[in-house]
Amino acid sequence: MPDRTEKKSQAPWLVGIIDTLVGARLIQQSSIPHRNRLAVILLDSAFETACRSFLRYRAKIQLTDAHKHRDNLVKTIKAKLQDIDQEVWDSIDFYYQDIRCDFYHQSAGKTITDDALQNYEETVEFLIDRAFGISCAPIAGNQLKSLQQPAEAGTAVTAMPGTSLLSKLNDRAHKVLVAVDALSPSSVKDVNEFFRREGESLRLKTDEFTNIVARNSGSKRLFYHNKDFERWELSGLGRFKLKQIQQEINNA
Repeated sequence: MPDRTEKKSQAPWLVGIIDTLVGARLIQQSSIPHRNRLAVILLDSAFETACRSFLRYRAKIQLTDAHKHRDNLVKTIKAKLQDIDQEVWDSIDFYYQDIRCDFYHQSAGKTITDDALQNYEETVEFLIDRAFGISCAPIAGNQLKSLQQPAEAGTAVTAMPGTSLLSKLNDRAHKVLVAVDALSPSSVKDVNEFFRREGESLRLKTDEFTNIVARNSGSKRLFYHNKDFERWELSGLGRFKLKQIQQEINNA
């Protein structure tokens, strides 16, 4: 049975927004030299589309020509989402005014760092989550993984599958990263079942799993516990770390 987040994500006005987030992830995983620049443009598109969809379908506001202007659009949605801190809106404005507009209209050769892109992605996804009451990061992540599955036996996938990646890792925390990304587990039992299914010999005890995802200062920031659905998921930093690991192994 799909969870509440998956059901909400099926609203027709959310489909294109989630697809845009998936597209940004696909570009980030590519070898395109200016992939971060392109991802920023897509993320900004997802934000602006989400603003219009929220106002039209959730706030039931009749959009006018005035809302075609970015300033009016953001001003209107801010009035409807008053519990979001001003620093979040300031961050959105910064990435739009100082980065996105420059990238889109003037500087095709510029890009931004992975850390800056991760910060912007998390900010956009946070606003979408608050506007629509969903958790778009795992939704987009699951859709991306489904796209990367082979269409038929023998078809290569873009990203390294869990089995292949697990076999190349020695660090337990890194193996847990792969497991959490693959299934958003509710307990160590789910993780151990994933390891068994993938042919991985590692089995964790409850305390060992808890130490990795919630106690150890070196790894706990890579995970967060989604209290709404009682599941462990990767944080933005965790997704970034996993991408780094995949790239290092692919380049080895």
